[in-house]
Amino acid sequence: MIIQRLRDTFKMDIKSTRFNWYIDPKHWKPFHHDSSYINAERAKNQNFTVAVSFGATKDAAFEHAKTKTVISMPQRDGTVYSFTNDTNAIWRHGILQDKTPQNVYIGRISIIAWGWIDNIKQIS
Repeated sequence: MIIQRLRDTFKMDIKSTRFNWYIDPKHWKPFHHDSSYINAERAKNQNFTVAVSFGATKDAAFEHAKTKTVISMPQRDGTVYSFTNDTNAIWRHGILQDKTPQNVYIGRISIIAWGWIDNIKQIS
């Protein structure tokens, strides 16, 4: 149902998905580029990334690949964020480690989809 909603909302041809389960505040995701940046073949059919979060708030962060400047955004329950391959090339992204005490942590699930959206204006 969630994948179908993302597909319909973004008019996206979804090629791949991932289910992330952050069971405690120690779980996080280091800064990285999605594989469409690294793999030219994958970039031919993946120009868009979308993520939706459920549960505990965690910060999604973007680190500029050259300057190392970091910006972050809280991903509250039900929050969606997305970006194109241009963003994926300029910024690495990840989920910051949480400082919430473990006895009050409710866990977090994120669902990620990668795919193709027609008519995205690319910078390059």
